[in-house]
Amino acid sequence: MSIGVYGTNIPIHIDSNKLSSLVDISYCYNESRAYDSLSSSKFKSLPSSVLANCTREVDSRSNLDEIVDGMYTLQLPLSDFNKKGFYTVYIKPKEYAINITDVGCLSAYPDVRGIILDTNAISDDDIIKNMARTNNGLVGFRIVFLDENGVREDYYRIVTSNNKCEPVIQAPNSSSDKTYTYRYDDSSSLTFLTVSPSSAPTFKSNATPYIGKPTQRILLVNTLFEPIQLDIEMVTHDADTISNMLEGSQLRDLDNGLVTTYNEKNEIYAQSEHYTLKENASGNPVYEVKKNKTDSIDFSQTIDDKL
Repeated sequence: MSIGVYGTNIPIHIDSNKLSSLVDISYCYNESRAYDSLSSSKFKSLPSSVLANCTREVDSRSNLDEIVDGMYTLQLPLSDFNKKGFYTVYIKPKEYAINITDVGCLSAYPDVRGIILDTNAISDDDIIKNMARTNNGLVGFRIVFLDENGVREDYYRIVTSNNKCEPVIQAPNSSSDKTYTYRYDDSSSLTFLTVSPSSAPTFKSNATPYIGKPTQRILLVNTLFEPIQLDIEMVTHDADTISNMLEGSQLRDLDNGLVTTYNEKNEIYAQSEHYTLKENASGNPVYEVKKNKTDSIDFSQTIDDKL
């Protein structure tokens, strides 16, 4: 710090019971990179259980936690990832949609403007609902604004505080319309969110930043991590299988023309049948054929008992 060198990337730890509430995982499959395949692909959701916290070995002399912060294993289910081709996995913070209840200020501090939300309407997810009902439980969340057509606006706000509040009726003398300010009350289901930016800049005091309007649809998004995109290619052969075919042990059965190739554990990896096609009239050999056997493997072609 004294020489101006410091880090800003902090590994985040999310409890396994909160992953489904804070992390959204989806994937899409493409048979190839051709335009026709890419244009018709659609993303599908994956359960958060495919993510698991990484652990490390600890002993009594170490003060380290068993959990490795910021490190997770991705366990892709074979039921979804079972075809040759290209998979795109997208991991991002989960979003929750809610309507703004009101936009107002605190009765004791009229200069403090904020967004008022009804925590009962946030989500059926108990974890997010409890975070909203906890004072300052939504600090750091991003607010994304939607227009009348449900399209995302280009701007967003960051929650700097949230506290339970209740409305205070203000009845002006010149009008019969009631207006509301708010005061903190821990027994209320409403929460008052201050956001940044929410005050006018010093060089333009009348330019109040837009923080939404009543009934407007918004998205609450956590900022615990950056979205991650993973490109996975499922192939028939890799370096190990090619090495088996080039360098693996082989057994040639001269009686039935079978050639069996083995992996490093002397297990059958591939088997092919070799024979010659001859001309009917003269009986002269015309073609030598190699035919891969995929369904009817002869498992009696072991190599250990023949060496």
